[in-house]
Amino acid sequence: MPATATAADLAVVTTFLKRQKLKHLRCRVRAAAVIVESGPKDDALGHVRLRKQSASAWEADEFHHSGRWAALPIHASLNDVLLAISSDFSWLLEP
Repeated sequence: MPATATAADLAVVTTFLKRQKLKHLRCRVRAAAVIVESGPKDDALGHVRLRKQSASAWEADEFHHSGRWAALPIHASLNDVLLAISSDFSWLLEP
């Protein structure tokens, strides 16, 4: 059975965004993913999708200009994925 993202996972991402002072970003859960987005809720712009693979393993995707998600070379715990995105793919979190 695929892993499902939980409210606790959402809280981890929300706390990370607040600590990084990324006020323009918000996140939501959709099945096994936490999606980080910005803009109006009815026309949101995706930035990053964090996909839960198991209880402790996550992967990340970037929202591509073509309107599709493209995989990033990250496979780690949720905290490590967030740290990798903020350090190695920081442009994905820009307004």
